[in-house]
Amino acid sequence: MEDARSRLQWASLRRTTRPEDIAYSLFGIFNLHLPVLYGEPAENALGRLLAEIVSQSGDTSVLDWVGEASPYHSCFPAQITSYQMLPSLPLHPDTEEHVTMRERPASLPTALRTLYRSLDKSPLPRFLNRRLTLPCIAYPVTAVRLKGTAPKYTYEIQASGLRALEITLPSELENEILLQGGLQLVRPWHSKLLGPSAGLHTTLEEQLLLALGRPFNALLLTELPRSEYKRMASSTLITAQPADLTSILQSEIRTFDIV
Repeated sequence: MEDARSRLQWASLRRTTRPEDIAYSLFGIFNLHLPVLYGEPAENALGRLLAEIVSQSGDTSVLDWVGEASPYHSCFPAQITSYQMLPSLPLHPDTEEHVTMRERPASLPTALRTLYRSLDKSPLPRFLNRRLTLPCIAYPVTAVRLKGTAPKYTYEIQASGLRALEITLPSELENEILLQGGLQLVRPWHSKLLGPSAGLHTTLEEQLLLALGRPFNALLLTELPRSEYKRMASSTLITAQPADLTSILQSEIRTFDIV
């Protein structure tokens, strides 16, 4: 299992006598050295584990979960069982249309090189003082429409550069959040997301275009005072997809401080 999430999913069905041990028993599997603090809340133990995974490896797959957010940090789940669900990325019939267009603009290679350099210069994800610094491709939310209510709330979302999508939340969005317009759908970024080359002669730019054209699991962030953000837990994975080739080339790269 190469990615951290696969290991967490494997461990999500385990049971331990002490709640904290669900995290402590994984220290060796992730080759991490952390203090064992019996008596701390199980959410804190899991949070410390996930924070160290992100800081040491930059592996953002640990952010793919559904369920209740941890009091330790909004980007982490309260329980390891939140990793039981496999990330599901259903392909749209014309998913590959964006990246296999027969008539590509002559400026495409230059635009891709510029985008690649910008992503390559992004800082590595890091966790310090309960704050996650996360480089992302950002898609500002431009419109929100409520479609279904309790016990879960379904919203139709329009975001700049993405196809329209639906999200399901465990609670209703507050009017203050909607009025402030500080919602962002983001794609956490790390160079590992490029994946293996599609062929011996595939350039990094072509790999980037293929990677960015695919659907991805997005995070929903809401803006807080002092330029900080908080992740909003969802009841299902948020699957997003770039609208077209132009939206890929115009990707907005930002680094968010999430608490």
